[in-house]
This record gives sequence, structure tokens and C-alpha cells, in this order.
Amino acid sequence: MTPEEEKKIAKYGQNLKDDIHIDLLLTNDERSEAFQDFCDNLTRIAPKIQIKKEKDEESKPPLIRADNVRYQAIPMGKELEPFLSALAKRDNYTKNMPFSVREQLNKIQIPALLKIYITPLCPFCPKTVMQFLSLTAANRFIKLTIIDGTLFPEIAESDNIHSAPTVLLDDQFRWTGLIQVEEVVDIILNRDPSKLSASSLKAMFKEGDAVGVAKMMIDNGKIFPAFMELLVHKKWPVRLGAMVAFETIAAENSKLAAQTIPSLWDCFSQAEDTVKGDILYLFGKSGDKGVIPKLETILNGSYPTDIKEAATEALEELK
Repeated sequence: MTPEEEKKIAKYGQNLKDDIHIDLLLTNDERSEAFQDFCDNLTRIAPKIQIKKEKDEESKPPLIRADNVRYQAIPMGKELEPFLSALAKRDNYTKNMPFSVREQLNKIQIPALLKIYITPLCPFCPKTVMQFLSLTAANRFIKLTIIDGTLFPEIAESDNIHSAPTVLLDDQFRWTGLIQVEEVVDIILNRDPSKLSASSLKAMFKEGDAVGVAKMMIDNGKIFPAFMELLVHKKWPVRLGAMVAFETIAAENSKLAAQTIPSLWDCFSQAEDTVKGDILYLFGKSGDKGVIPKLETILNGSYPTDIKEAATEALEELK
């Protein structure tokens, strides 16, 4: 950290009236050390910036999180100012925003997952980051991740990134170079909900809005493809959110819930036993008596006792 950067942080810290809390996720990734050094310096120079450290034993990338903004980047140089502004109360962002954009932002009710790929030497990146920080300040459903493509080249490669700044929305829409924020907001608002990514639906589960996911599918009259992926997800908290949504659908529209049965059955044989048990639970909640022969096949097959018990419970639910 340069003396100029330290001076900028110190001045910022002196103007803070209240403590600011941010999260630092440290992992087994060797780049975690650089993130920890940056955050240690940050709180040393500006003590009102409080860092909550979390440790994850996996080797996933480290990150800094402040509300609905995440940094998979170490915001030094020209990126320091946007980062500090992301920590502050961001009322000024929305005040300076055109009324038409604010009006559009107020209508967004489902998560939008934005990524901005930056590089330390990119002259346009800081301005782009500032523009999109204004969106996160205006609407909590907009989640922004800023990624340094040179620090995390493997993530950039997985997203097929070749230049900076590049903005991705839900891993489906892409912009590069000079980006019109109004265009991005318009697409966020007018997306087809059935094409939401698994990550977007997971974000809704995390917000405690599994019922909202169910309502979108009921209103659209179809099961979203990404939803099926989450019903058999290896992580229980994700699967639980999807199951709550499924039960809501089954209670209001059993025919719609029944659309999941073929895909769930296809996944059954390859799934882990815990997931198998949850699939059988969903069969029981589906209200679809057409699954009874499948459940009887399990009872007559060479499955573990707990799987057969789950099949029995599902049969009882359907009778």
C-alpha cells in the first residue's frame, strides 16, 4: 500500500461517524494472504472499519463482502476510491441518478447477479464500477461481484473474458467497454424469469424467498430448468430452499409439481442416498399417484433400509 493510498484511507476514516462492518472470507487459496494483508492495513489506518473474518477450508477464491457488493479483487490504486464509496452510506448515488432509472430500479423484485471484470491498469474500470455500485445502492436485489481478471485468471477464463471492463448479468448477458447502465437496468427488469440461472434462484433462497421462487413458476405455468438442478443439489441448505418452493407449488398446482417427476426419477439412480431420500420425499408431496409404481420398484429392489423407509412414507402420503 502506497503512502498516498494510506492517506486516502486515513482521510476517509476520519470522516466516518459510525463503525462500518465488512466480511473477509479467507480460504485455503494462497491469494487469501494478500486479502488479509489489505484488510489488516485498512482497519489499522481506519479503525472504524471493522473486519469480520470467516475461514473456509475449501480452496475457493477469497473475497471481501460489504452488503450486496463482493470484491474478488484487492482494490488498490484507482479502484480504492470506488471500494471506499461502496462501504459508505450510498444515498448520494441515488440522488444523482436520473429519475427514469430510479423508477425502473424500484420495480426490480427478483435477484440480479452482476459481475464486473476489471484489471489494475484498466483506465475505464473505476468509472464502470462506480456506475454499478449505484445500482446496488438503489436496490438490494442487485448483487455485484467485482473480479480482478489478472488476479483470478481461472475465473476469467471460465467466463470467457478477454477484455476489461466486462459486465455479466446472470451469466447470460454480456457488455464490454463503455457500458450504458440504463440498458443493463432495462434488461434486468424485463428478463424472462424462466431463464434465471441457478445462482439467481439460490440468491432468492438465501434471502428466505423460496415461496417467491414458487410463485414465479406458478405464475409462468412452468418449472424453471435451473430449479431442477437445485432440487438435487449436493448441498443441503440449497436443496432445502428448493424443496420448500416445491411444496408450495404442489399445494397450489399439483399438475405443475408433477412436471418435475421425470427429471427427478432420471437423477435418482445416480444420486447420493441423502438426495435419494429427499427425491422420495418430494414424490410423496407431489400428489401425483403416477409415481406409485416407481415407489413400489424401490420397495422391491435392493436399496438400503432408510431409502425403503422413505419410499414407504411417500406411498403413505399419496394414499
